[in-house]
Amino acid sequence: MHLRQILATSVAALALISTTAVYAAPTSISSPVHAVFTNGKMVKISFRNDSGSQLELKVGDNIMKVQSGATLSLKLPAGTKVLANTATPKLTAGSVIAEVASYLDGATLSIH
Repeated sequence: MHLRQILATSVAALALISTTAVYAAPTSISSPVHAVFTNGKMVKISFRNDSGSQLELKVGDNIMKVQSGATLSLKLPAGTKVLANTATPKLTAGSVIAEVASYLDGATLSIH
């Protein structure tokens, strides 16, 4: 009789533990960093150089040149920062020109 109670108790305990272990959440979920920070929304934005000299823009990690009087059209993910890589009379090098957001979709920004 003792053996039957011990066996029944251990089977019941094993059943309780195994069901929670089967439905438990994984301890770590690896996801790529870019999947966390981008929301998939691409924004079409244009930058017009009205400064009178060639301008370099740092878009994310890329450097792009815009000739005087020219317009640069880009499709960028929301949250991307656009920095001035060269100084102009009104901007210092490294200053933030814009942070791309969905409300800027289709906008043209004039840089003096």
